[in-house]
Amino acid sequence: MVLDEDTLERLTLSMNPMDQTVEMLPGETRESSLGVIECCYILEPVEGCATWSVEPTQGASIDAQTAALAVDDGTPSGSVFTVSADVENGQRIVLIEVHVYTPEDNPLVGLWREEAQLVCGRGTEIIPEEPIGELRFGADGSFAATWMPFEISVDYRGMYAYDLTRGTLDLVVEGGSYVPDDVDGSGFFSVDEEGRLILRDMWLGSPWGGTGSANCGHRFVR
Repeated sequence: MVLDEDTLERLTLSMNPMDQTVEMLPGETRESSLGVIECCYILEPVEGCATWSVEPTQGASIDAQTAALAVDDGTPSGSVFTVSADVENGQRIVLIEVHVYTPEDNPLVGLWREEAQLVCGRGTEIIPEEPIGELRFGADGSFAATWMPFEISVDYRGMYAYDLTRGTLDLVVEGGSYVPDDVDGSGFFSVDEEGRLILRDMWLGSPWGGTGSANCGHRFVR
């Protein structure tokens, strides 16, 4: 099947077409496919002739025809690979980054929802006025926070840095449709025995139209 120019220009990869990155674990295998985004957030598969490759080749391999990407068991957390699809003999090259991580090296990665807030100076918890519906950390160092999840929109996003030894977390907000004025993105994090994410001495902001005061931490569950 020969693809028209419009389809060629809109081609993306299915592993995570919105951010053009994906995260995988050592030893994981995953297939990718070409597609185009329709109606803002729906990925429609596209049948096209493509040859697949991955760089670097040490630590991961990909089937040139089926696009089955396999990360080696011994590939270290933090490794980054680029998957390429050469469509119709060079008519279009479509790329996506693959970030390898382990929960031990980065326990933040994944999707969280807020269930409690930590009151300043009292060590007690309260139920949020309006809980954060989605707090997502990517293995590529990105994060996004959203109170009322709807399709692919987020309230604000940015990049994060963490230190496992000290338990510190720093969020740098880069923009979004709603960025609260009272965000304090530097503090401490931990994951308790029940797998809950605890953020202390930091505040992810007040919801739009919120009437409550800022608190000094959050508790999230997956």
